[in-house]
Amino acid sequence: MRWTKYLGAASVICLSTSAFAQDATPDAARIISDPLYLPMQGQVYGATSYDWGSTSLNTFNAAGAQTSTSHVTSNDIGQQFQYGITDDFVLRLDWGYDTRATSRHLDPTGLVTRSSSGWTDPDFGITWRAVDQAAGGPFSFDLRADYSPDAFPARSANADESGTVGRGGQEADFGFTLGHETRDFTIAGLFDASWLDTRTVLNQNTGDNTLTDSQWNYRLGLTSQWRFSPVLSMNAGVGHTFSNSTQVFDDSNGLLHIAHGGDYTDLNVALNYHFIPNTVVGSIGYEHNFYQNTSNTFPTAPADNTFTRNRDEDVVGVTMRYVLN
Repeated sequence: MRWTKYLGAASVICLSTSAFAQDATPDAARIISDPLYLPMQGQVYGATSYDWGSTSLNTFNAAGAQTSTSHVTSNDIGQQFQYGITDDFVLRLDWGYDTRATSRHLDPTGLVTRSSSGWTDPDFGITWRAVDQAAGGPFSFDLRADYSPDAFPARSANADESGTVGRGGQEADFGFTLGHETRDFTIAGLFDASWLDTRTVLNQNTGDNTLTDSQWNYRLGLTSQWRFSPVLSMNAGVGHTFSNSTQVFDDSNGLLHIAHGGDYTDLNVALNYHFIPNTVVGSIGYEHNFYQNTSNTFPTAPADNTFTRNRDEDVVGVTMRYVLN
């Protein structure tokens, strides 16, 4: 991960050397890599991405003794398309293919490895620009809605068969973005309310299902872009997700437990370069996620309680964005 430190250092240098030259004149130009970007009527916007992720965490039992250390490596390919029905109304599709490899070192000895791969559940979305800064206002205000069906089966991995990456249930998201753009800088605040439907995951060891109740999670975010030249810019953002608890029932043993998911905070930065001005833009980015402790509480079998601590995640990615008129 050493080179990600260089990316962060380069971003700081760019900020410090160009901040004094920033032009604060209001400007609502639609720049492809900008947080407030929307395609114009009749335009097709695409974003093809690859992300590599590394997650580590420790698991503890009800007595507080550590039982395992886990490491998860992910390789995710994503594709997004947006189409401008009008200048202020956009349709969106997100889809991808993910692979995940998990290694779990048991205490005191032992190693368990598992893998999962497959198509992600597609996400269909709409965005409506209710207020456009280009019309003379001080800001732009977007309303967003997304729906993701339960398109692919969810199966947990075992020693003989890999698992899938489907959720096992539907998901919907409702949010808004409020932002202001100048010639050299954009800042935007985001809010999202995500609903996860009841999820069913097949346990390939037993042939039974694990059922998770529906829940709502919420996210607040702040994102920005600094434009240093017509072809070079940097995005930086921070967000916090508020995760609610939910009930989980395991058919294989008949036990019900409460899963306390824990909140998490994400920090992200990306450098963007316009290979063809405002038509083809490449980005390289880094994100770090800080997770709070989580727990599984069994009301009728407290000795089975488990806790997860020290969970951190690093994600490095590259994205190519493009627009077809």
